[in-house]
Amino acid sequence: MMESKKKAFSLYDIVMIGLMAAVVFVVTMFLSIRIPTLTGTTMIKLANAFVLLCGLLLGPVRGGLAAGIGSMIFDLMTPEYAPEAWITFLRFFLMAWLCGVIAYAGAAAAKKFARNLVACLAGAVFSSLLYMLKGIIELMIGGSALVPAFVANIPKLMTSPPNIVIAVVVAMALLPALQKAMHSTSFGRHMAEK
Repeated sequence: MMESKKKAFSLYDIVMIGLMAAVVFVVTMFLSIRIPTLTGTTMIKLANAFVLLCGLLLGPVRGGLAAGIGSMIFDLMTPEYAPEAWITFLRFFLMAWLCGVIAYAGAAAAKKFARNLVACLAGAVFSSLLYMLKGIIELMIGGSALVPAFVANIPKLMTSPPNIVIAVVVAMALLPALQKAMHSTSFGRHMAEK
């Protein structure tokens, strides 16, 4: 029996990763407001809440994979974003991973409100910092100095605070109902055994 627990991913895990990746993709595709800026399009989106929920519901690695894959698929289907799909995978994997690490630390299993709130805030802020850094580095690789690169990204950065607030509030509001629903399924019982 102990040997089966060492298995990296079970069929249940793969199905849950795929399901949550699909949710992240659909929410990114259809529940976002695109805002054109001089340095590219940015979005105010609900998907960040579901990225956090990936980490809270599935844990760090499985949640990170679901968030990263769903976000990357969106990029691959959007010509403007396709070249940086791998960066998107890393950013959203790390966002959900960090949220999951904090929420599951010390065998908390994402059951403590305060810890979950800190996990969501940490994941959302970390993702926003990566987004800012990516935009600045892209312009600097193109020949810009640091200050002009930062200034050029200010319109994109202005979407970060609303995205952080939306992500944290929605994730924390949906988490209890989703945990209850998930734990009533064989998927949830399987996750609880880990």
